[in-house]
Amino acid sequence: RPALASFPCTLTSKGKLRYANQSRASSTSTSTTPLLTEISPRSSMRVYSVPHGKHKPACGGRCLLADVGGLNLMPLSAGLIVVPCTIWFCIVAPHITMQPGGVFIPILVAVTMIVSLTWLYLSWVTEPGLVPFIPIEEQKSSETDEAGDGETVLRRNPGKKRFVILLNGQSYPLTKFRAKICRETSACVEKFDHFCPWVGNVVGVRNHRYFVLFTIFTFAVAIEVFASSLFLGVSEVGRRSPKHVPAIALALTAYTSVILLAVGGLMFYHLDLVAHNESTNERLKGVYGIRRNPYNRGKVRNCVEFWCTPIRESYVAADNKNDDVPLPLLPAEP
Repeated sequence: RPALASFPCTLTSKGKLRYANQSRASSTSTSTTPLLTEISPRSSMRVYSVPHGKHKPACGGRCLLADVGGLNLMPLSAGLIVVPCTIWFCIVAPHITMQPGGVFIPILVAVTMIVSLTWLYLSWVTEPGLVPFIPIEEQKSSETDEAGDGETVLRRNPGKKRFVILLNGQSYPLTKFRAKICRETSACVEKFDHFCPWVGNVVGVRNHRYFVLFTIFTFAVAIEVFASSLFLGVSEVGRRSPKHVPAIALALTAYTSVILLAVGGLMFYHLDLVAHNESTNERLKGVYGIRRNPYNRGKVRNCVEFWCTPIRESYVAADNKNDDVPLPLLPAEP
């Protein structure tokens, strides 16, 4: 069994995972201060106290943000929504409101845009489902390993270096949690879907719902801007307006048509993944191309579980209730 010293945690006598913080013994104290002291939520307002890969505590420890540098395009994503909508409100909306029932369209666009940005923000700041992991060194073997759905093998080393998940004092293979070690963040994520630079975070079990909602509402606001701008650009209303108005309206139509194709394709792809209880990582690797998907319980039940099941608590948060980490429901072995 691998040594636990390679991961910044300690196990209690009950086998529960507790995060620890190093402390130095006071030179004036006669008693011995333990090297590892438990962090209590009562004594600290921080939810996250230690980094995990490139996910580092931010906002006073209230969230974990992926420090990926230039790969974080979340501000650009927000700008690609806010800027065209602002132009729409300034140029197109005043002419749309003069049409019958047109006064409600700017309200609809504003609400949809705000909701879209909210889901984008939650996709960015939500800890994606990190799980503690440790390496296991194995001796070099001439046998060929079978590639698992998420099992990470560093084949460039003389020996094979594998990783296992460590929870409740037990070690589990990554495949049990549909997990993968993200190349961009060096963190292990349960039900790893993909790393998305547009939200600046890994998409995993805890923020996949937010990500899908972000694509849905972004698609919705693009439809609203596209339809109203196209109407103003080609209708008699636009021809009676100043020349720059229909030109800008048609430019917004062209822009939102590209957004509809890009975001719409992504949205329908992820809705299909949800219906089959599959992740992007699993589909691209063809994990269930030959064998049956043990997590697929039918499209209706898959959708109900995805949209209605409460998002689990973070396994790496310092304020996890009673420091207890409940294990997910695992399918029966085939």
